[in-house]
Amino acid sequence: MNQLLKLILTGILILCFLKMPLIFYRFSGYILFSGFGWLAYDSFQRKDHIDVKIFVILALLYNPFITLPLPHFLWVIINVIVIIGLILNILFAEDNPYEDQTKKR
Repeated sequence: MNQLLKLILTGILILCFLKMPLIFYRFSGYILFSGFGWLAYDSFQRKDHIDVKIFVILALLYNPFITLPLPHFLWVIINVIVIIGLILNILFAEDNPYEDQTKKR
């Protein structure tokens, strides 16, 4: 489920590079905010503190309620970094992170 959500968020960020109507960018802000919020909550449940911090920062960065007044070129750089990070996270994620590692030993 989380891998699919990360893939959807990556697709939305890639679509943001195209010339779209303003309503798409507003709507994508809500989707990105809620998606990164969900990923932060799920990382918290898995006790993965590094991912929690990353996803909370990303949720605050793409917050549609209080927007950051950053120039366009800076948003492009941030989007590229986030896309690369999400793709790497998808590729190097564990198969089943909810599995208890202590039971295997």
